[in-house]
Amino acid sequence: MLTFFCIIKSMKISLPSGYQYELAHDQDGPSVKAVVYSCLEEYGLPIDPGATDADLNQPATFYKNGFFGVVKNTGTQEIVGTFGLLAYDESSIEIRKMYLLHSHRGKGIGRFMMDYLLNKSKEMGYHRVVLETASVLKEAIAMYEQYGFQLDEQGPHTCRCDRLYYLDIS
Repeated sequence: MLTFFCIIKSMKISLPSGYQYELAHDQDGPSVKAVVYSCLEEYGLPIDPGATDADLNQPATFYKNGFFGVVKNTGTQEIVGTFGLLAYDESSIEIRKMYLLHSHRGKGIGRFMMDYLLNKSKEMGYHRVVLETASVLKEAIAMYEQYGFQLDEQGPHTCRCDRLYYLDIS
């Protein structure tokens, strides 16, 4: 079981037994798309392969100056979750493409991904984390708000999102 020390929450966090995380590779693109598209379809959100979701074709290349990870089921090696970071501006970084297949929710994997991303953001020297989301993603929004994310009235920049959140981490 992978464990690391989280700077943000000052606690040890780990993935549940049966899961592992790793950096995404470009050849993971089809599996990454399958996870993201499945989650979008579940909530009736549009898939946009030519623009908003073009980063999924080659995640390692697109996120080379940020981070893109996948969570895998260790038994099947199936990718069941995705989570990324990309610079937003000089002092802010954006959480992107944080999705988890329905059958793997409720096990602490989403919290692991969030803790990892917040820790990584701080390690990379950023002072603010932002994320865009859609109001239909109620469970995700509840988690973001538990972490202290605040609604930003500026609004999101992507077509399927209607909320922009931020969290100051320094």
